[in-house]
Amino acid sequence: MNEAQLVARVRELFSTRIGDDAAIVGDQVFTTDLLVEDVDFRRATPPRSIARKSLAVNLSDLAAMGAAPSIALLALALPAWAMETVDEMLVAFAESAKEHGIEIVGGDFSRGDKLTVAVTAVGRIVTRPLLRSGAKPGDRVYLSRQVGGSAAGLQLLGRDLSSYGYAERELAESAIRRQLDPEPELALGVRLASIAEVTSCIDVSDGLSTDLHHLCAASACGAEIDKERIPVFQDLLACGPRLGIAVGDAVLHGGEEYALLFTSSLPESQLSTRVGRPVYAIGRMTRDRGVLLKENGKTQPLEPKGFDHFA
Repeated sequence: MNEAQLVARVRELFSTRIGDDAAIVGDQVFTTDLLVEDVDFRRATPPRSIARKSLAVNLSDLAAMGAAPSIALLALALPAWAMETVDEMLVAFAESAKEHGIEIVGGDFSRGDKLTVAVTAVGRIVTRPLLRSGAKPGDRVYLSRQVGGSAAGLQLLGRDLSSYGYAERELAESAIRRQLDPEPELALGVRLASIAEVTSCIDVSDGLSTDLHHLCAASACGAEIDKERIPVFQDLLACGPRLGIAVGDAVLHGGEEYALLFTSSLPESQLSTRVGRPVYAIGRMTRDRGVLLKENGKTQPLEPKGFDHFA
């Protein structure tokens, strides 16, 4: 099975409510994520970054549901090598939790061959939950911020960049920071949920192409995206190719961005004013199923080529 088939089987066996970024139970929202050594991070990754990212990816799920964070549980499977740095990780978890207004209230520790971090986060609905399933034909498709940086950062991790120019090194530093220390869009998620004209939402964790397919499937719609309107991570277009980055793939298919991908009937200028910051309209939802990409006057299918744990 691939990841989509596994999720479908879980829905069949457990609950048809499964399928959004998090589970809604009453006025609370629950989410959990695993980060596993050699799958989601490398042993050389700074322990502080592992901790902050592990919490951030869960908080991004809450943001996509329009929820404010409240409490979290933390479980660690620790190999022998990690025992020397576990205190540094715990301190980073505590600092990050305080920064985002969430309290870690329990969890578990065990031994493991690989460092494995499991976080379960709980949030509360402030006005209403945002779902993947509310988009309508004609709605505009939005991104909350520039994309492509995290995928570029992943490719640049550990590379010797000393021979490159200042601009390339600056891009590499900011892209690696986006990869290692993503920022969940918590305030924006809550604000979007308060606007009735915002119809659906998902976070970009697997990649724009894949997560847009998820949103379209849940809403029983299609989408047409204008590639020229996609906001690209700063300086990636200018400097990325010189660093060997396939910019188009990073933007369309790169995962771990944790931007919000959402839909609304409001035009870009009006919605940006309502949320108090820029958001970016990149296309529209359509009645016809399928996701299309418009580029240089031509339109072609946009296949879901983002991250799949089991591909």
